[in-house]
Amino acid sequence: MKISQLAIACVLTACAGAATQTRYYQLAPPSAAEPPATTGSVLAVEPLVAEGAYDDERIVYRVDPVRLDYYQYHRWSTTPGAMVSSYLQQALSRSGKFRAVVRDSVADTAVVLGGRVIAIEEIDASKTSWLGHVAIELTLTDPKTGEILWSHPFDEREPLGAQTPAGLARALGIAMDRIIAKAMPLVAGVSDRQAKAHGLLVEPPVAGQP
Repeated sequence: MKISQLAIACVLTACAGAATQTRYYQLAPPSAAEPPATTGSVLAVEPLVAEGAYDDERIVYRVDPVRLDYYQYHRWSTTPGAMVSSYLQQALSRSGKFRAVVRDSVADTAVVLGGRVIAIEEIDASKTSWLGHVAIELTLTDPKTGEILWSHPFDEREPLGAQTPAGLARALGIAMDRIIAKAMPLVAGVSDRQAKAHGLLVEPPVAGQP
């Protein structure tokens, strides 16, 4: 009896020691940065809403166009909507196009950037071809009235250097940088026009004037 109990205890201990550890990932922060702006408008960035199966910290992958699967032990460090929102805020604040990029709307906020995450996933196109796919829709709204001033969808895919969650995170960061490069002038243009219309735009001094 004692031998049987010892054997069971050894098996249970071995199983516990072999338990798979959950790993967490995030998009690397944007590396490029312009000098801080002292002019321009103030932009607020709110968390994006992730749709359906993508509203989950587990990383999504596809081996079939009509089927979604999750990596059980590889997860994002936060929800995809919050993660993409944070990446947008960092990138836009480093762009030099805005006087400030804030998380919560303040008195002189010109517009609020929000939207939804339509897809953020790994696509296994074949045994040797893997893609990071991110699709988002961005909107700009009036902070006082909630009126939608601008809306645009973006969809990018980037090959993975390695079929790993870290490789996916790097590929999605590259894809997000392309989205930001396309969205930046549009967002800045609407924000500055809205700020100017409401007397909130801080413009650079005219040459020769203090």
